[in-house]
Amino acid sequence: MVGRVWPRHGHRGQPLNSVVSGRMKRLLFSCVTLLVISCASAKEHASPSQLEEWMTYYYLHPQPAQVPGALKAVADQGLFENDNAQAPLTGFFTEVFRANPNKLEEWVKPYAGIPKRHILYSALWMANSKHSKTALEQLAKAAPPEESKQLTDLIASAPPTIATMTIASPASLDYLWGAFMASGSEAPVLRIIDQIKLVNTKGDVDTMMIGGAAQWSVSANSRQHERVLKIVKAKVQTADPETKVALQKMLSDIEAERAKK
Repeated sequence: MVGRVWPRHGHRGQPLNSVVSGRMKRLLFSCVTLLVISCASAKEHASPSQLEEWMTYYYLHPQPAQVPGALKAVADQGLFENDNAQAPLTGFFTEVFRANPNKLEEWVKPYAGIPKRHILYSALWMANSKHSKTALEQLAKAAPPEESKQLTDLIASAPPTIATMTIASPASLDYLWGAFMASGSEAPVLRIIDQIKLVNTKGDVDTMMIGGAAQWSVSANSRQHERVLKIVKAKVQTADPETKVALQKMLSDIEAERAKK
C-alpha cells in the first residue's frame, strides 16, 4: 500500500510496496470525503482550516504560503495518526513538498521532536529530493530513539514512484487521488483508470474491490473535476477494450446527466 508507509502495527521495516492495508474491503474509502465536494465556491474561498475543500482544488490555484496552516489543521484534527487519512494526505503533501523544496525546512521545523508525525515522514520520503531527505534527517535527529532508528532506516530505502508503486488496496488509490489534488497531473489519474478493469476479476474479491473503487472514484471525480474528465476523454482513445467500454459508459452517463440540467 502507498500512503501509510510509516512502519508500525507489525509492518516495521518492510518496504512500502509490501505493506498491505487491513481495510482492503473498504469501498467508501477516505478519498470520498476529500474529493466529493458539492460547494463550487470552495475553489475560491477555501482555507487550510477548511482542509478538505482546500486540498480538493489546490492544483487549480497552488498556495504554498498556506501549507503551514494546512499542516496545523492536520495536527489539530488528529489526522497525523488517523489511519484512514494517511494515504490521501501523504499523496497530497508528497507533491506539495516536491514542488516547494526550499520551503521544507521551514515547514517541518515545528514538528521536530514531536513523535508520530507519520504523514510528514511518508511524504518527505516519497518526495525523494535532496531537500526532502535533509528535512527527514532533521526530524530523525530530533525524534525519540526508537522512532529515530525507524526514520533512519526509511531514509536509507528507495521509495517507489507513481509509475512503479504497487496498487494492492483501495488506500493506494487514495494516495493517487491525493497526488492529483496537489498537482493536477494526469499520471496518478491514469494509474487509477488502469485499475478499473480489475472489477471484472473472477474469484478474487480483494482485486474486484480495487477495480470497483477505481471505477467509482474516476466516475465521481470526472463529474467534479473538469481536469479529470478531460483525462478520461483522452484515455478512452487508447484504452484496452475492457477499460474502453467502462470509460465510454461513464462518459455517456455524464453527458446524459448534463443534458438534463
